[in-house]
Amino acid sequence: MKWTGSQSEAYELNRAMWDERVPAHWASKMYSRHADDLRAGGHCLSDNLIERVGDVAGKTLVHLQCHMGMETLSWSRLGAKAVGVDFSGPALERAVHLRDELNLDTRFIQANVYDAAKELGTGGFDVVFVSVGSLCWLPDVPRWAGVVNELLKPGGRLVINEVHPVCDMLGQPEGQNHLEPMYPYFPEEGRIFDGDGTYVDSDIKFKATRSVEWSHPLGEVVTALINAGMVIHWLSETADCCWPAYPMMEQAGPESWELPGAMRGKVPMTYSLVAHNR
Repeated sequence: MKWTGSQSEAYELNRAMWDERVPAHWASKMYSRHADDLRAGGHCLSDNLIERVGDVAGKTLVHLQCHMGMETLSWSRLGAKAVGVDFSGPALERAVHLRDELNLDTRFIQANVYDAAKELGTGGFDVVFVSVGSLCWLPDVPRWAGVVNELLKPGGRLVINEVHPVCDMLGQPEGQNHLEPMYPYFPEEGRIFDGDGTYVDSDIKFKATRSVEWSHPLGEVVTALINAGMVIHWLSETADCCWPAYPMMEQAGPESWELPGAMRGKVPMTYSLVAHNR
């Protein structure tokens, strides 16, 4: 993919931000629990997600934007010939370290997601997997959809488990106990954020604070996939998410948070989409 000047700058800002946060993520309760599940012979995937993807034994699977690869390693544990792709070298170093500790055969490739087909070849995968917090880092969803289609074998399956764009649009004002629209739902130029924290439990104040995100409404994602040659056959929305997206959220399970009181169950937090190519 040819990047514009502003997109190239955003890419480097985002990579620096993710690179710096890897040690804090690795040490966090959430990722430590995932690693321990893998060390105990299990995995860190939900039953619903496994059902969406289906039996992966002996199948080829590529996980785009895999971060430290714990979900990728989980697919290997379930029998897939799995490959993880991410742009962060430090994140993949952790992934490789854990892979070797577990004696799994998972491959990890450091690459821009738009170059995944160039790096891995076309038509080689039964499954493309995309997990929570991926699409907001991509400026061009139609191009991403084309890459997905290129990676898949004929009849191959895409499974997305992603943050709902309504969740990205809303925010909780500081000191308040309600949500209100803070960001556009519809696509626009990348939004610049400046913050020294991260989404896991950590007291570290980071130096790489600026990042750029893009909004992608459901209609844009679905249309991009259809135009790329995909057939959509499942789309569901849920009112819980796997991290506390807003300070007011209450924990409903080991990795499930919901809005409190009268708002519970009324705002979409995540969505899942399953598609296959022709």
